[in-house]
Amino acid sequence: MDLTIQILQVIYIVILIIASGFYLRHLEKTKKQRKLTTVESRMHIAITIAYLLFGASILLRGIESMMS
Repeated sequence: MDLTIQILQVIYIVILIIASGFYLRHLEKTKKQRKLTTVESRMHIAITIAYLLFGASILLRGIESMMS
């Protein structure tokens, strides 16, 4: 049961990362064509920060596992 829940969590995290990546790319293309709306600008900032935090957490996990 726990394994199934963990697999589902990994699947939805991967889907969220991929979907947000496509949306971030769409926002960047839109930004080149016109000024982003307030909501689009906030989404662009939120997704960028989320990617930075995600990357930092992966790096910290890697460093932590090397230290142990």
